[in-house]
Amino acid sequence: MNAVRRFVSVLSLDRHLAPVLTVVFAGVVLSTLLAYFSTKNTLTKLALGQTQQTLGFLNREIGSRVKEIAARLDLWSREDIYALALENSYLGESAREEATRRMAARVTGSSFDRVFLIKLNGEIVAASHPDMVGRFSVGDRAYFQMALAGNLSMETLASGRHSHVPMLVVAAPVHTGTGILAGVIAVAMETSRFAGELPLGEHSRETGIGLILDKTGVILAAPSGIASGLSWADWRMDEVRKSAASGEPAHFREGDVKRVLMAVPNAETGWYLVLSAEEDELLRPAARIAWLTGGVSLATLALVALTLAALGRAMAGLRQSEEKFSRIFMFAPDTILLADMDSGKVVDANEAFTAQTGYAREDILGKTSAELPLYANSADREAFHSLLRRDGRVDHFECESRYKDGTIAICSLSGQIVIIGGGRYLMTMVRDITETKRMQEMMVQTEKMISVGGIAAGIAHEINNPLGIVLQASQNIVQRTRPDFRKNLEAAEKIGLDMRLLDQYMKVRKLDVFIEDIQSAASRASAIIRHMLDFSRRSESRRTVCDIRAIADSALNLASNDYDLKKSYDFKKIEIVRDYPPDLPGVGCTATEIEQVLLNVLRNAAQAMAAAASPVAAPHIAVRIRDLTDRVRIEIEDNGPGVPEGVRTRIFEPFFTTKQPGVGTGLGLSVSYFIVTKGHGGKMTIETGPDGGAVFCIDLPKDERLEG
Repeated sequence: MNAVRRFVSVLSLDRHLAPVLTVVFAGVVLSTLLAYFSTKNTLTKLALGQTQQTLGFLNREIGSRVKEIAARLDLWSREDIYALALENSYLGESAREEATRRMAARVTGSSFDRVFLIKLNGEIVAASHPDMVGRFSVGDRAYFQMALAGNLSMETLASGRHSHVPMLVVAAPVHTGTGILAGVIAVAMETSRFAGELPLGEHSRETGIGLILDKTGVILAAPSGIASGLSWADWRMDEVRKSAASGEPAHFREGDVKRVLMAVPNAETGWYLVLSAEEDELLRPAARIAWLTGGVSLATLALVALTLAALGRAMAGLRQSEEKFSRIFMFAPDTILLADMDSGKVVDANEAFTAQTGYAREDILGKTSAELPLYANSADREAFHSLLRRDGRVDHFECESRYKDGTIAICSLSGQIVIIGGGRYLMTMVRDITETKRMQEMMVQTEKMISVGGIAAGIAHEINNPLGIVLQASQNIVQRTRPDFRKNLEAAEKIGLDMRLLDQYMKVRKLDVFIEDIQSAASRASAIIRHMLDFSRRSESRRTVCDIRAIADSALNLASNDYDLKKSYDFKKIEIVRDYPPDLPGVGCTATEIEQVLLNVLRNAAQAMAAAASPVAAPHIAVRIRDLTDRVRIEIEDNGPGVPEGVRTRIFEPFFTTKQPGVGTGLGLSVSYFIVTKGHGGKMTIETGPDGGAVFCIDLPKDERLEG
């Protein structure tokens, strides 16, 4: 309230409200403009990123389908019936009939248009469609020549001799049982049918479309409304090749329309996968978001005006509240003393003071704090007044006070210099926190008995609230800048945004980098919270196959974020050596329980090095995992002071600890020993390391009889 009083008095609110509102309004205009331009650039980057993701999906899908077709054809070529059907004999004629039936069956219900069998001279002797047999030769086709060379081959035809539309042909050599080349089996399909299930867009409704082109620019597949078999102009193909080579979008004009395209080459087929759209289509969402931002800012302006007006009324009331202040002073539940700053003499005390200390007002009025036995230790009085002279106020200064009956109490003092009637006075509030301190000590001891998982869950939930706001805000930005969202597109079109200028501005000011940093930081925080919550969940009795390496890494991560360790010895300053074999098998265990065991051992290692009589020069902890015959061994070795022989024999006993009172409960290692031995049927031992430190060995048996 004092800060508010000073703020209002400096502003002289009644006379200066209009200039303040003018400054706020200027800030509203500036923030609206910044939001407008940042939105344009964000939309551009999001649109291009989505385009790259779509092209990547198309590329992977086509590659996967081609490999599947090639693998299937390779299996067919190994069937004896096809090699027999290529023979010039009575038996071969019968085999050709069976081969024809098989090929026809394999075309039915599939994406294949034709399956045919070719002799060494290029003559088609059997096919899924008999009208192909004997009609023409394919001896000059590249796919046939490559298959004759003994290789699985593939060729894209701008126009098939039978179908007269773009075709994809895959061919494989056919060998006899003795390994002699007998001919070629081939499968053909229309490229438009091959890509029929891919999301290429709807040309009749969208300006953004997807195309599949061959190397010369022939359209192999396109949305409905665009005929396949046509060729793109050379200048367009130059843009396609440029985008495919650089990975960047290509910008060009079609009449009065500005368009942008991105292209990638497909390694398996040699095709170009192209996505193209109007640039203006990407700008429509910007206006809506900019107007929304402006509306929010204007609402903020109105709220500020109302708040300032309310403060003015409040200050008018404060100037008439001296009587109320006097009553509050006298009947406040906390002890309040008022002393003259120049003489140090007490001029007033409230009723809570007399009730708490036992001193009557007449006993203290006109006396200084040095004359009154209120401080059990005079050094505390000097320290309190020293802080007061330096900072002008003191908050929550703890000391011991002596009451009139001789009782010693722990008190919290808060003091501030106030001006009353032109004089300077020290107003001191004294709160008896004796019982509070006792409760705190009890809570500390109780809290140390709580599982680390419970603490982690509490922290995680507390962090999750502001993190949820960050993630939700980021999601809203992404949603409202989507180029394919109808309302966003309509808003951008209304204000006619210039995407190129926005794109340049965002890149120059690096606002896109800032957004990525926010998302990256939110993702990292989300991963930490998720892991803390996973660790805090109650362990189930049913065990599963777990990755011990992942459990060890999780325990190390929790230890590095342990606040208790940071207070005495920052765990992140310890060198961590991970020694894990790459082919370590899974182990049947309860992940959170083993994670708790490792965390307890790591905490003990860090605390031992922190409490060493001679500081450890280069502290390090080595975590090794070994795959033994019937078990997996985890070794945690530190280079601390080690464990004496007498302590090693009792280290796993409940409530046994070498730490100072209030530092350890003696339960961490005993609980860990119980989890390993009783809960998992393993062993847990401690040894002396080669450098004098301690080595904890945890053996977990391999259990193949786990529940699914």
